[in-house]
Amino acid sequence: MLKLTVVVYPDALAGTASASGWRKLQIDASSEAAFDQSVATFQEKLSPSRRVAFARSLQDIQDEGTKRATVQQRDYTRAEHLQRLHGLGYEEVVTLVDPTGKKAGQYRAGYYQARAGGPSYPNRPGDAPRSNAVYPRPEGAGYRGSNTLRGPTGGL
Repeated sequence: MLKLTVVVYPDALAGTASASGWRKLQIDASSEAAFDQSVATFQEKLSPSRRVAFARSLQDIQDEGTKRATVQQRDYTRAEHLQRLHGLGYEEVVTLVDPTGKKAGQYRAGYYQARAGGPSYPNRPGDAPRSNAVYPRPEGAGYRGSNTLRGPTGGL
C-alpha cells in the first residue's frame, strides 16, 4: 500500500502545480510586444472556457475605456489601455469591468453551452448576434475534455 501512495503522490503534485500555473501569470504591458507575448502565454495556460472569458473580458475593458473616453471627449489610447492592464492577473482582468465576476461566469457558461450544442455565447449590449463559429470548438486530444476513445480516425 505504501508503494502505491509513493507512486500516486508525485502525480498529484504535478497536477496541482500545472493547475496553479495560470493563477500566477500577470500581464506584462510594458511594450506592445510584451503584451502580445503575455496574452499568448495566458491563452496557452488557461483552460478553453477561461480563454474565452479572458479574451472577452479584455474586449470589455477596451470597450469600457473607449466609452469612458468618449464621454470625456477624448481618445482612449493604446498606451492608456496597456497601462491599465499592466501587472494584472486572470482574476483581476475578468473582474476589472465587472467586480462581481458574473460576466466572466456567463462567458465560461456560454462556452460550455456552445460545446453542448446549446445557444451561442451571451452577447454584450449592442453586439451583433454571434454564431458558435466565432468561437470554434478546439479539436484534438490536447484540450481538456477531449474524447480520446475515438482513435486517430476521429470516428467509427
